[in-house]
Amino acid sequence: MKSLAFKNLILCLTLIPSITFAKDWNFDVFMDEKLIGEHTFQLKEDVEFNQLTSNAQFKVTLLSIPVYKYKHISQEQWNKDCLYTVESSTQDGGDAYKVLGKTEANTFKLIEPTKQAFAADCPMTFSYWNPLMLKQKKLLNVQTGEYPEVSIKYLGKKSIKVKNENIEADSYQLLAPKINIQLWYKENKEWVKLESITPDNHHIVYMLK
Repeated sequence: MKSLAFKNLILCLTLIPSITFAKDWNFDVFMDEKLIGEHTFQLKEDVEFNQLTSNAQFKVTLLSIPVYKYKHISQEQWNKDCLYTVESSTQDGGDAYKVLGKTEANTFKLIEPTKQAFAADCPMTFSYWNPLMLKQKKLLNVQTGEYPEVSIKYLGKKSIKVKNENIEADSYQLLAPKINIQLWYKENKEWVKLESITPDNHHIVYMLK
C-alpha cells in the first residue's frame, strides 16, 4: 500500500503544470508635475518563454477639457533575453500605430510597419525592467516599430524618493533620436523610476505606486 501511495504521489507531481512567476511594475505618470495617467508592466516568467504586457493610458486636460489622449498596449514574448514576438497598438493623439513582429528560423523579423521592416538575431525593446537593456546599442520601439541606435551612459548613484522612502539608486541616461530618458535602478538592478524630456520640452515622470 505504501508503495502504491508513493507511485500515486509521483504521478500527481508529474501532472502539475510548470510554475509561472509574475512581477508587476505599476507607475503613476506625471507631466509637468500633473498626474495624467498610469503605465503598468506585468512580466510572467515561465520555463521556456517570458510574457510581458505593457499597458499605458494618459489624458491631458486644459480647463477640465481633454486636449490629448494616449493609449498603448503591447504583448511581448521573450525567449530568455531575446525578443521572440511582439504585437502592439497605440493611439497617440490623432495618430494610430500598430507593430507586429516574430521570430522565424532563429531570426526576429518585423512585419508591421513594413516600411520599418528589419531582421535581427537577438533584439531587445526599450525593456526598462530588464537591466541587460542597458548594454544594448540598438532598441526596438514597440510603439512605432523603429529600431534606432541608442546611447546609454551611467550617471552614478543618486538619492531619490520611491514610495515615500529615500533610497540610493544607480542612474542612467538613454539617448536616441527624439528620446531623452533617465532611469533609476536599486542595488539589485530593480527598475524603480523613469524621467523623460519630450521633443516639445515636457517633463514626464514615472513614479512607482
